Parts: sequence; structure tokens; C-alpha cells
Amino acid sequence: MGPVACYPEVLEAMSHQMYSHRSKEYFALHYDTVRLLQDFLSTKNEVFLFSSTGSGFMEASVRNCVRKKMVCCINGSFGERFAEVGEANGRIVEKLAPPLGEPTMPAELDELLTKHPDAEAVAITHNETSVGLINPLKELVGVAKKHGKLVFVDAVSSMGGTEINVEELGIDVCFSSSQKCFGVPPGLGIGSVSQEALDLSATASNKGWYFDFKVWEEDQKKGHGTPVTPAIPQINGLNTALKMIEAKGGKRWYFNLYKERNQKIRNGIEKHGLSPFPRKGYESPTVNCINAPAGVDGSTIYEKMRGKGFELAQGYGSVKKRTFRIGNMGYVEMKDIDLMLEALGDVLSS
Repeated sequence: MGPVACYPEVLEAMSHQMYSHRSKEYFALHYDTVRLLQDFLSTKNEVFLFSSTGSGFMEASVRNCVRKKMVCCINGSFGERFAEVGEANGRIVEKLAPPLGEPTMPAELDELLTKHPDAEAVAITHNETSVGLINPLKELVGVAKKHGKLVFVDAVSSMGGTEINVEELGIDVCFSSSQKCFGVPPGLGIGSVSQEALDLSATASNKGWYFDFKVWEEDQKKGHGTPVTPAIPQINGLNTALKMIEAKGGKRWYFNLYKERNQKIRNGIEKHGLSPFPRKGYESPTVNCINAPAGVDGSTIYEKMRGKGFELAQGYGSVKKRTFRIGNMGYVEMKDIDLMLEALGDVLSS
């Protein structure tokens, strides 16, 4: 799901000529963007701007903070990716994987952590894009913290679309990407890193260099911004998006906008006789995963909608043929949703 349509203001900001990433202009942009993100995430933790996608932060969390074993909560393809990243880096991964469409429940996580007290961290996919499901983040983080574990949160398709209070919840690494809810082109990994995670990074071995939290922290604290050439256009776009959100009413306004758009999509889906794939009450606020009608391949609906000028998304992974997805991330207007739902009705009746 994505990259998504970008806000016109973002594209305009990104069209400016380049300047040195060691210039006063870049430093002003960098530290202003970090401040805006800290405010948005309600945290004083370090916020880093990786020249990567969110998957860079996923790998960084493992390499900097896990010595031997971790737990991965898996609700779909992106939870599976977190587990694959852990294993690819030589860590033991204990998997908590309820049936597709079902959320990870706190009691299940509590039971697994009781069985594996030597696990050092818990990885949670907040919003599983592949099946349109959102997990009970507050409760899951609470369980992990009760067991004294670090918490990594993949918020790639939720950061910007719903509230994430990093400080209050006690999240150690919370990351996203530019190309989702903020409506910016891809190429920028965004993440907050706790002091405990930084302390673990300081004594970690074989963690590489590019995603070494301590390398990034050192340059940021010295006033150098980043240790590598940053994705300046994307950072400019993100800065513009965050200021646009502030000017229009702040993050609460933005979260409500997502709720309104998503409810409009969901109401339209129901009118067309369709149903969401995930368990009721755990539907994502940013992407709807929809059961295709009986006997219809979800990919066919996707292709026919493309033919009408609407970019939805195919089902993902093992439910690719059974579902299709409709997101509302980035630059989407209410009239666009109305037109899309009208076209979907035509496709379904054809």
C-alpha cells in the first residue's frame, strides 16, 4: 500500500534546488524537522532521519539492541518480515502468530514471554498493512514492559494516521517511512530511539556502521545533523507536511481526518455488500483490507479499478487472491473517495 499520493505543498517544497548537507540551511531544516517529529510523537527521545525506508530502522533495532533472542508478533507479511530480519542477523526469534485477520492479544504475549524469559525485546507491527489490521498497542507494550523487555514498534502505516504517544507508552524504537501517512515520497526512514536502546547500542558488537544508533546520535548532538548524505528533498517535504498539519489544527485534526475518510470508505464498502477482512473492532484506520466477493479474484477488482483511473492495492501475501485493499493515506480528498466508491460499484456489478 503505497507509495501514496503526495500533498501539493510537499511536492512544491521538494522542487527546490539542493544545498550542502553541511550548510546552515540544512542544519536549520534538520533540527526543525526533528523537533516537529518529537512533538508529533510526544517524546524527548532522539529522532533520527535515515536515508532509507522504514525497513532500515527495523534492521537497526535488531542489530543495535538484541544480543541473542527476541519475540516477534506476527499478524501478516510485515510482521513476518521483522522475524526474517531478526533471523537474517543471527538472532533467535520466538514467533507469536495468531490466524490471519486476528490481532495479537495481550494475554497471548504475556504467556509467550513467561515461557521465554530470556527474550530481550518484543517487536510489534502496530498496523499490519497486508491485512488492514491494527493491534492494541498500549496493552501489548504494557505487557512487554511488565516483563522488562525492550519494545520495537513498526509504525510504518500508522504513524501520522493515529495517536502514538512514545513517551507515555515507553516504546524504545518506533519507526515509520515518509511514503505513508505523511504523504511524502519514499526514501526517508523516521524513528525515535530511547535512552535504553542507545545504551545497549553503545556495547553492541557487529552492529555495522550505517545504522549504528550511536553514530547517528553523535552527529546529531554535535550539530552535524546526519553522518551520511541525507535525503534532503524528502526531509523538506516532511517538514512541510508537519507544518501543514500544525496550521490546519494539529495532529488531533489530522487523526480525525483519517477517521472520517476511513469511515466513509467503510460505509461505502458495506453499501456494496462487502466486508472487512480483519476481526471487527481491529480494522486499520489507514488501510481497509476487503474480502472479495465469492468466486471473484481480488486482483481482478484491482486491475479493473486501475482501468477506471483509481489506484487501490492488491491483496498481499497469502490472501492476495481473496482480498483487495483501499487506503486513505496521504493526499486524499473526500470527493475522491466518493468517485472511487461509485467506480467500485460499477466494477462489482459488471
